[in-house]
Amino acid sequence: MNPQRMRPEVKCRHCHKATPSESKFCVHCGAKFTSVSRQSPPIPAEGAPPRDALVSAPPSRLDGERRLVTVMFCDMAGFTAMVSSLGPEASYAVMNQIYEILIHCVNDHGGTVNEMTGDGIVAFFGAPRALEDAPPKALLSALAIHRAAAAFNRRRDTPFAVQMRIGIHYGPVIVGNLGNDLRFAFKAVGDTVNLAARMEAAADPGMTFVTREVHQLTQSFFHFRDLGEIHVKGRDKSVHVYRLLAQKKDLYRPRLGSERMIFSTMVGRNQEVAQLERQILRTVDGKGAIVNIIGDAGIGKSRLVAELKPHMVEHGLAVIWGRALSIGRNLSFHPVIRVLNRWAQIDEGDTETVAFEKLARAVTAISPENAEEIIPFVATMMRLTLPRQYAQRVQGIRGEALEQLIFKNCRDLSLAVARTRPLVVVNEDLHWADTSTIDLLAFLFRLAETERILFINVFRPGYTTTSERLTQIVRERFAPLYIEMPLAPLDTQACRTVIANMLETRQSHRRVIDEITRRAGGNPFFLEEIVRTFIDQGAAKMMDGSLRLSERVNGLTIPPTINEVLMVRIDQLRAEARRLIKVAAVIGRIFLYRILVDVAEAVADIDEQLTYLAAMQFISMRQNENETEYQFKHDLAQEAAYSSIMLSKRRQLHLKVAASIEKRFGHRLQDFYGMLAYHYSQGEDEEKAAEFLIKAGEEAMNSSASAEALHYYQSALELYLKKYGAAADADRLALFEKNIAFAYFNKGQYADAILFFDRALARLGVKQPANRATLWAQFAYSFLIYYLSLYFPYFNYRQKPAPREQEILSLYLNKAKALGVLDPVRFFIESIVIAKRMTAYDLSLIDNGAALFAGTSVSISWSGNSLRLSRRILDFCRVRINPTDIKSRLFHRMCALAYNCVAGNYPVADYDSDLIEQNLYLGEIYPSVLYIFHHGNRSLEQGRRSQAQRMIDQLADIAATYGNAFSKTVEHELNARMLLKYRQIDAAVRVTQAGIDRAIRLDMHLFVHLFHSIMARLNLLQADIAGAQASLSRAAEYTAEAAGMPYYHSQFVLGRFACDLHLLERALAEGGPQSIRARRKAAVRSGRKLLRNAVKVACDQTEAFRLRGRLAWALDNQSAACKWWLKSVDVGIRLDARLELARTYDRIGRSLGTPQSRQAELRGRTHHHYLEMAQGLFREVGL
Repeated sequence: MNPQRMRPEVKCRHCHKATPSESKFCVHCGAKFTSVSRQSPPIPAEGAPPRDALVSAPPSRLDGERRLVTVMFCDMAGFTAMVSSLGPEASYAVMNQIYEILIHCVNDHGGTVNEMTGDGIVAFFGAPRALEDAPPKALLSALAIHRAAAAFNRRRDTPFAVQMRIGIHYGPVIVGNLGNDLRFAFKAVGDTVNLAARMEAAADPGMTFVTREVHQLTQSFFHFRDLGEIHVKGRDKSVHVYRLLAQKKDLYRPRLGSERMIFSTMVGRNQEVAQLERQILRTVDGKGAIVNIIGDAGIGKSRLVAELKPHMVEHGLAVIWGRALSIGRNLSFHPVIRVLNRWAQIDEGDTETVAFEKLARAVTAISPENAEEIIPFVATMMRLTLPRQYAQRVQGIRGEALEQLIFKNCRDLSLAVARTRPLVVVNEDLHWADTSTIDLLAFLFRLAETERILFINVFRPGYTTTSERLTQIVRERFAPLYIEMPLAPLDTQACRTVIANMLETRQSHRRVIDEITRRAGGNPFFLEEIVRTFIDQGAAKMMDGSLRLSERVNGLTIPPTINEVLMVRIDQLRAEARRLIKVAAVIGRIFLYRILVDVAEAVADIDEQLTYLAAMQFISMRQNENETEYQFKHDLAQEAAYSSIMLSKRRQLHLKVAASIEKRFGHRLQDFYGMLAYHYSQGEDEEKAAEFLIKAGEEAMNSSASAEALHYYQSALELYLKKYGAAADADRLALFEKNIAFAYFNKGQYADAILFFDRALARLGVKQPANRATLWAQFAYSFLIYYLSLYFPYFNYRQKPAPREQEILSLYLNKAKALGVLDPVRFFIESIVIAKRMTAYDLSLIDNGAALFAGTSVSISWSGNSLRLSRRILDFCRVRINPTDIKSRLFHRMCALAYNCVAGNYPVADYDSDLIEQNLYLGEIYPSVLYIFHHGNRSLEQGRRSQAQRMIDQLADIAATYGNAFSKTVEHELNARMLLKYRQIDAAVRVTQAGIDRAIRLDMHLFVHLFHSIMARLNLLQADIAGAQASLSRAAEYTAEAAGMPYYHSQFVLGRFACDLHLLERALAEGGPQSIRARRKAAVRSGRKLLRNAVKVACDQTEAFRLRGRLAWALDNQSAACKWWLKSVDVGIRLDARLELARTYDRIGRSLGTPQSRQAELRGRTHHHYLEMAQGLFREVGL
């Protein structure tokens, strides 16, 4: 090989022959070279990359793309005066030399002179070819220009000193060719360019001004003077400016590159590996756990889990692996569906029929006894069309009921898998998961308490609705099972070890290794990509079976960020591979070969490019039975490639991806509705985006993914309003708002649900009252019509509701359910308005009509209005309920029990376990829970503790089986009430505090009020008066929510009166007259409030009357006290309230037996008789 040929060469623009680039004249024709005459780039030595991308690549290479670029504007001060003084020819000669200085100073530091402006240049560092460490290089170039200009002035004897003004800014730009085949130019467009120009205009001669962004990236390497904020032309806000002074003396700038097939053993994670290995052994022994592996991108989360896979297999564990997608935040249950697809060996290319058959076979093999129940609900979640025999199982089940049955059957399937062998469920990238997946995982985590299941969740921190929420859930609910494993950056020695494992280095490379370590910040992926860059740039080569660094490494630059490392690597790919990787990045981290071929049709030799990208370690391939798919090896690589694509090009590619999905997967398109909505939205095809947003919302609702449905419907509404504005169709808007309302309702976000229910009703012609007066007028009229219809039904209840009226009634009824949780007063009012509207129609023609009509009874009785009317409603509805309609039967019985709780005199049938089982089978959780609660409450009041405990256990079982938050809250309430009644104070405090925490977390203000009130009563029993007062103060903050519901308010008024009574008794024993008067006044006032409330809540009357008698006795009004106690006895006997009756007997006996008593007996019984009766009842109820 000719040694001369190894040197860079250029082509002479006159004779077009190659000449060594350092020559000042052409060796063939003698023409003199100038910077302008070098029209061809240097001819690189064999194997070396071209130096100047602008002139070495064809125009198609420079399609527009987004880049982070450092832009330099450089201008010679006094140029006009120089031309006037020297004349044009002498000035031209000076400028020719100045340009040579500028071009060399820019090129020597890796930049590109993009434009010569007459008296200066515009240069880019980081475009057209990515450049590592671009901002520091630009500053080094600026200092070199100033030094070269000073040297030029010393060599020339002229009256004009050449001084350059330089401005530099770093930021995003769009770069690419502008023009056509006749003339095109490479340009950078964006505010970054404008601000760099403003910095140059502001700079004084001989100075370089830079922005805050440049200063932040380079302050470790250069000295600056802070000039503060200055106003620049064209910007509203001032800009913070720094003057570049000099390079720091101790700055060392070693340079690096990249890598491909490299490997390092796991370094710096011994403790984490050992901890996970121990947990695997514990899982084999039957002890489950939940592990969260948390760390930034590239820190080694996936590598840590992969390191354990052989260990899992060795111990016979079943491993199920899932991963969320970066576009998956609104793809309902996507990570779970992917896990199930892999478990059942379902391929993307399978038809719906084949996919369902594979799922059915897999479920039947693992759980033959429950397969008929599991298959339809899991398949519904996976959006598979069900054959007829399975479709009947889910028919008519929607919303919350469907969600809870899906959760239950996912739980049963997981149980079945875990009982064949220990199970490890790994879910990666959960920071990108949808919220329905997070909810399902949080529900499944409870299995780790009793089963040999290990959940390993892998995610980045800082994602509020996913990773942060998941961490909070596990910390709060599963602390004994939880292992949190935050991955910290590797320390310096570990980084050196990783590099040594990948590269063979010498002592002369020590400073380079130190610089790599410093830049990497402990990120292993950064280290790997740096080493891959070395290989790509020829600074590391395989020799004698090991990868060795060459001395060339000292001439390379280490990028400051992982994104820049990856962009350098992408820039160094073949042109066709570079185009292909960007197309793949638009499809997603995982991309199917068939889709890629459709979208990248203009890319030549796709198979060859894919092989090349795999060899370059950007992607990997996975072959399924009917489908080939590829995956970016790291999500950061996909993100870097995607971010470099110009927005207009991105839009085109997204539309191509969407069109390909429609063409390729028409046979099961519902699986891709969310993905199509995403791609059409990104492609800005509003009509198609809206179409698939609505379809995706419907599919999400059908699979119980309410959070994702909400996103789709809101996005569709936004697009629709954007397109039609004031011309939007009211019925269409009502449909959107109704769907949004139901999505909020199913998520338990009742306030938002009510807002959208009202909007949808308004679109359908049902206007809300304009003010409070109108509201009450509407209520009065509705109540009158409703009341008359109950006693004179002959002229009502005959019409068949039209479809529009059915829709209005459905919206009203669901809105009422939401109001029942948030606003008892409005709930009562609107219940009457709804009931009045229903009086016109045959209740049997309204879905669940008679039972829902009976719900008005609850709103009337529990608001403390009319027990008589409430009972009339129940009697009216009982004869109209179809006895074969199990949902209506349960709802009516639940309403009757609720009535009995506050009325205390209505006969109710015994607990019907078959009815509950049948309704749970249909997902009717809400009425089942209330039915069980009211039976438990009645059992508790009557002193049947074991039966009350069975109801508590059943509520807990429903909460665990169906993941029902309301059931868990009600279980806490009933349990807290029972423990309070039986004076198990410590246990009651724990349960009540758990109830407070849960109610606050779920924004259930009514229950927050209730639990704080119960806590106050427990504080009193502990003789903690200050604690009781604090609890009552906290409960009082939520009084508005409970004031219209006497039952929920009763614990507060009981606690308030008991506290005031205790303080009065203490004042009577040890206080002065003034203190006694104040305490007496407070006790009398709170006693009146207690009695007013107790009149409306029969189950509290026995205790309330006893306490009122205690007040009279304390005030030495013994006859009044005895009257109150006898009232307590009579009510207790009528209600069979044996526990509170026993306490009343005990209070009478102990009071009559005191020396101060003036009553020898009461109703012919002495205090001994009352004490004996109390003891007998205490024994009966288990005390």
